[in-house]
Amino acid sequence: MAIVAVERLARIRNRFVELFPNVATKPPLSAAAQAIEDWFEANRPNLSTAIDTATAPFGITFTNAQKKQLVRQWLFEKFEVGG
Repeated sequence: MAIVAVERLARIRNRFVELFPNVATKPPLSAAAQAIEDWFEANRPNLSTAIDTATAPFGITFTNAQKKQLVRQWLFEKFEVGG
């Protein structure tokens, strides 16, 4: 289990509260953010393998940094956030 850094957790909570004031307090928001972190870290190897499998027929292997950027761009397009 990767622990979300305190500073990152605060940013996540603050951004959520900006969009949805009075929906949740600090403990449930922290728990939810940690659950997302846990899920992502548990599934990250599968995602990396899926990217490798998809690109293998083309003779291309992306580095971890390239995979990270590709996922970032996908998340941006999927959810129209980040960048």
